[in-house]
Amino acid sequence: MRVAAFSRTPTLLVLVAFILVMIDGYDMFIVSFVAPLVAHDLHLAPDNLGAVFAAGLAGSMLGGLTLGAVADRVGRRPVLIGALLFAGIMTVLCSQAASFRAFAALRFLTGFGLGGLLAAVVPLIAEYFPAERRNQAVTSMFIGYPLGAVVGGIVTAVLIAHGWRSLFVGTGTVTLLLLPLALLMKETFASKLEKLDHEREDRIIGTRLSILELFTEGRLWTTLTTSFGIFCLLLLTYLLNSWTPLIAVRLGFKPQTAAMCGVFLNLGGVVGALSSMLWVRRFGVFKLAAVMVSVGSLGIVSIGFAAHAAASLFLALFISGVLVIGAQQNSPAMSVQLYPRRMRAAGAGWQFAAGRLGSILGPLIGGLLFSSGIAYETLFVAMAVPALLAGGAYARVHYLLRSRPSIASHPTTKALEKGVLP
Repeated sequence: MRVAAFSRTPTLLVLVAFILVMIDGYDMFIVSFVAPLVAHDLHLAPDNLGAVFAAGLAGSMLGGLTLGAVADRVGRRPVLIGALLFAGIMTVLCSQAASFRAFAALRFLTGFGLGGLLAAVVPLIAEYFPAERRNQAVTSMFIGYPLGAVVGGIVTAVLIAHGWRSLFVGTGTVTLLLLPLALLMKETFASKLEKLDHEREDRIIGTRLSILELFTEGRLWTTLTTSFGIFCLLLLTYLLNSWTPLIAVRLGFKPQTAAMCGVFLNLGGVVGALSSMLWVRRFGVFKLAAVMVSVGSLGIVSIGFAAHAAASLFLALFISGVLVIGAQQNSPAMSVQLYPRRMRAAGAGWQFAAGRLGSILGPLIGGLLFSSGIAYETLFVAMAVPALLAGGAYARVHYLLRSRPSIASHPTTKALEKGVLP
């Protein structure tokens, strides 16, 4: 049948999505790599630069929520193509910005397109795989995000001598050149069958399930605590990615060396994500994430004391990336574990929103800390606090899941899964 025809293409499609997510990751972090040059050229104070970082992330959050809903109505593929086209054009236009307001507005619009790209590509990939392989496929695709920052940082270090405006033109052009790849992503017949299955479940239950269910049937504290954990983790991740290159320049490193800070941080994230996939089944995703980010807080502190030489700085950043960003890549698996299928999309959306809020506040907080004039050693000690808070949150969720009856055994949940209300 038609469903079988798609069985030969999933690996290719994951590769295509991986490439799309890579360019998304680089485009989102490009401002961090060229921040010293942009700040000098546009005369930006640290708080202005923090607002520019936050503008792109706020646009991404709004784009994900808005275009994600549109994709559920008109189809993922057209939203993916439109978002990619829009993001590419806005990235090119960033090269023409001559003021803080213009640059921040263009980064907001770029982020809007990139957020829509992610919202569309995730379900497209998920629908090609059976349930038992879906999480691995999505996680493998998302490794492209930090890898995009790695590759982009290397490219930036090599080409930064040509100026930051040329880099935005090049990045936007590459984004637009990926449109033919986006055309390979097609809505699947299997997804239509799955949609009919979901509609059948809705008819049996008799009502559409509300997001409020994320906080019922014993899930209140697990949902809130997990949300707090991802909020802290993304606040820290984007604070590090946004401000570390600029701090390196202030410490006397060349812009090319500063751009490599993001490379080693995100390369560590790739290694950590791949390594954590080997240990999740043995220790559980929450216990593993709690240990990784708690130990990672020591790595964050060490960055401030290792900045006297490039080699020691890169090593501290790599170790921090392995533990902190590597743990962050397991966030989708947390939603899968916490929520049954009927509310998994709502659960993932809620966690995504909490994380994006943290990613917006992170660069703003970094700007305030940077402007305060505190010693860099103290600055990185302060940055380690969110890692400790996230570690505590994930440890608490692990304890709640072990000490209380499984949410999956709740009578209402069981009845709903069987299609019979108690």
